[in-house]
Amino acid sequence: MSQIEPMQPATTYAEFKHEILNEIARCLNMPFNIAAGNSSGYNYASGRLDHQTYFKAIRVDQAFMASRILDRVLSAWLREYSILSGASIDPMPSHQWFWDGFEHVDPAKEANAQETRLKNNTTTLAHEYAKQGLDWESELKQRAKEVALMKALGLPAAESKSNPIPAGNSNADEEA
Repeated sequence: MSQIEPMQPATTYAEFKHEILNEIARCLNMPFNIAAGNSSGYNYASGRLDHQTYFKAIRVDQAFMASRILDRVLSAWLREYSILSGASIDPMPSHQWFWDGFEHVDPAKEANAQETRLKNNTTTLAHEYAKQGLDWESELKQRAKEVALMKALGLPAAESKSNPIPAGNSNADEEA
């Protein structure tokens, strides 16, 4: 009788798994830390950089699906609807597909950046709401209802900041 010599897993097995998972994730434009569910080997900037390219790849996939799949399904559905209802729907009505947005890791910093973009007219409400996967018209109508109800109930309206960067923050330019 003797002890069985442990041959598996080899000492390089963890590295092997890492490389296989990395190769699989790369085909999906997915960073390794998302595929592995582990960002322990990343610093903040590296993780953010990887996420930016990943989110852009997702946007490309969404645009492809919207034009090649969803628009075709909508067109077929509208054809069927027009046959059954007798209504004429030609050409396809203007429409927009909404996708879930991506949360920013620092919501306060993103809100300040959004406020700045809106103030200097480098973005629109439609674009900013779309980044969150929301319809800007529906959101503004809902906000108007909320403000009207707050006034009716005598509740104070939310105050807006005049300066997105707090006074006395000497590192504000470095952090932005």
